[in-house]
Amino acid sequence: MLAHKLTTPCFLSLLFCLFFAGCASWYQTDYDARYGPQMTKERGLSWSEFQGRAQRGQVSFLKDVKPILDARCVVCHACNDAPCQLKLTSFEGIDRGASKSLVYDGARLTSAPPTRLFIDAKSTDEWRQKGFHPALNERSNIVDAELLGSLMFRVLNQKHINPLSEPGNNPQPLPDSFDVSISRSQQCPTIEEFDYFEQHNPLAGMPYGLPGLNSSEFSTIGRWLAEGAKFEPALPPSEQAQQSVNQWEAFLNQPSLKQQLVSRYLYEHLFLGHLYFKDHPPREFFRIVRSYTPTGEAIDEIPTVRPYDDPGTTQVYYRLKPVHSTIVDKTHLVYELSDERMARYQALFITPDYKVESLPSYEPKQASNPFSTFAAIPAKSKYKFLLDEAQFFIGGFIKGPVCRGQIALNVIDDHFWTLFLDPETDPLSQDSAFLTQQAKNLQLPAASEDTLRPSRIWFKYANAQKRYRKAKNQYLDQQYNGGLESSLNSLWNGSGSYRDRLNDNAALTIFRHYDSATVVKGFVGSEPKTVWVLDYPLFERIHYLLVAGFNVYGNLGHQLSTRLYMDYLRMESENNFLNFLPIDQRKPTRDSWYQGVGAEIVNYFDNPLTGTERETRISFQSQEVKSELLALVENHLSGLPLTDPLNRCQQANCAPSEASAFERRIQPALRQLARITGTRLSIIPDLAYLKIASANAAEQAMSYSLVHNRAHTNISFIIGEDASLAPEKDTLTLVRGFIGSYPNFYFHVQEEALPDFIQQLTNMDTAEDEERFIQAYGVRRTDPEFWQFNDWFNSDYRQLAPVQAGWFDLNRYENR
Repeated sequence: MLAHKLTTPCFLSLLFCLFFAGCASWYQTDYDARYGPQMTKERGLSWSEFQGRAQRGQVSFLKDVKPILDARCVVCHACNDAPCQLKLTSFEGIDRGASKSLVYDGARLTSAPPTRLFIDAKSTDEWRQKGFHPALNERSNIVDAELLGSLMFRVLNQKHINPLSEPGNNPQPLPDSFDVSISRSQQCPTIEEFDYFEQHNPLAGMPYGLPGLNSSEFSTIGRWLAEGAKFEPALPPSEQAQQSVNQWEAFLNQPSLKQQLVSRYLYEHLFLGHLYFKDHPPREFFRIVRSYTPTGEAIDEIPTVRPYDDPGTTQVYYRLKPVHSTIVDKTHLVYELSDERMARYQALFITPDYKVESLPSYEPKQASNPFSTFAAIPAKSKYKFLLDEAQFFIGGFIKGPVCRGQIALNVIDDHFWTLFLDPETDPLSQDSAFLTQQAKNLQLPAASEDTLRPSRIWFKYANAQKRYRKAKNQYLDQQYNGGLESSLNSLWNGSGSYRDRLNDNAALTIFRHYDSATVVKGFVGSEPKTVWVLDYPLFERIHYLLVAGFNVYGNLGHQLSTRLYMDYLRMESENNFLNFLPIDQRKPTRDSWYQGVGAEIVNYFDNPLTGTERETRISFQSQEVKSELLALVENHLSGLPLTDPLNRCQQANCAPSEASAFERRIQPALRQLARITGTRLSIIPDLAYLKIASANAAEQAMSYSLVHNRAHTNISFIIGEDASLAPEKDTLTLVRGFIGSYPNFYFHVQEEALPDFIQQLTNMDTAEDEERFIQAYGVRRTDPEFWQFNDWFNSDYRQLAPVQAGWFDLNRYENR
């Protein structure tokens, strides 16, 4: 809790979490029936002690306090971007406390030691040695030590005695003295420094820059702290889940060399996932970890920075570790395990006839290169594994180690579609021998993390990329005899799924929201400027560059070289799409994507390395070849749910069959809203959520995401992004439900006022227009009903997506 003067609404969160009893049911299912008699660490209670205290009316951490923390504090204090590294997603995070060190520091010259909760230290003393200072009381030499010695209490009490203002009917933006930007400087006082901090920053109490807690909420947390901040033991896995855990650990830890190699490959791709078992309770998740200990013993996780780092032991055990922390959407990557999945692994990786003579080393240069490390596994099997859950793996670089993603994300457009070459027809994605031969040219920069000369890395990998492109073009020339190449049948349409249907991962849409992003299934939104087409070597490199090989604690050179290399992967993906267009239309299309760039971009796209460009097999009937191609692609993928009823509807009524009467009534107006473009969208931030209340009180309100797609003349420059913006070409995508994890603003409107909402936005011109619009329909940070709206959006998300939902993050909520 230590604020920062800026610990944004998140810490605020700490306070408000107290009273929000409705959240308790989310993780409190069969709580009483499943508690074990085990003891926790020094602050913990045994089950019998907890029962005794409960009978006396004392405060429970899980039942009383945690729901408040989740709804009011965790919404900012989670992941790597938690202010002052104070993670409130578990008692262990509260007990660890806060740190003055930054996780996100783009200027550091050497890598920082990692500080991952549950991994890099195992006790409070170890965290103190790593520079973390307590948020709870650890002093006993003062009166009322549990409260006055508790930084958590002090920062909440500071807000209680220094409220921002009295509630009013006309909330205004916070004054400029409040810095709520994501890049704000942090102030993380210790308890010894807090008197001085409070005196000089009286309005910096928690929640920061948001409405304060009421007396009941404040009292609940205060009582818990005064009683010694005790906590109950974590719930053990359900009996059903434990049986599945044992089954999967037995599969992953079979002794054959083939199985050990396959398990290593699976681990390096699934280590970020929240794994859950099909047909089990929907909120029970696990992580796959490497452990020093086998099944039957307590998990002792091996704390390497990357999943392919040397574990330092000759025997590694792959274990499934329960996730006890609060589920937040920004790190919630869901992956289903089932009997069907295990059979799929067996068919892809174990049954094929190949031999593993010896296991690859963990030497960094080899371990960071999947084309060398896993050369023995058939390329086609690995590609199908990635395609099975393409949204999950693409989502890795969006919800993965970056957490604050501009390093990886200013290299992509705000809105584009992604397709995949068919594993059954693409020769490159099937040829293990060719990819092994090219392994050196496919080497990724993660092996050279601490270089302070990123330009040297740039040229090194630029040359390797040129060599790979030349070899790839020569290889494809031979495959196609220098003739036709791309046809619609070259694109994967979702066939070959191990399920009894086409795989809906075959078409994806990616949205960038400045420094965060979202990947969803299907073609969502209007026709995008660019499209990616991935093959196996592209897909694998994206994962190893931005997920397995990315170190958020890395130095400037590592982060810069990662960003520069991603330029190549983006352009290669776009090149694959351009190959479906007629030869004479490729350069004009590419030039429209990269206006004002240098020769290095032109040289990358042009194909002089072999002297031959292969013509497409598609016969075009119009001059609008890109639009025509995308229409043909949609028809090729017609077995998938690609219809967008709001943004691409060409009929009088596109409402889905399951739409409610309320949804059908408002759809025409929403389609009009989605057609607004250009500078009139300036009032809409990168990502906003809209609540529409029905005129019929019996009908449930509906939620929509407003995604502002900012147009760029090009995205080839690391700095100076504002200079490449083209706001007159901005578009709006409207989506039922929720896109993204970081809402920048909330809007609410009554059904009868929806025409006025659209009319005001359509006529937006002056600052006075914007203020009138916000006053009528916006939810400012200072709005006394802010938490009511925040609770509603989170609750609606859980209702719409019980497995995928996690708490939204408020670190990017704007002060408008």
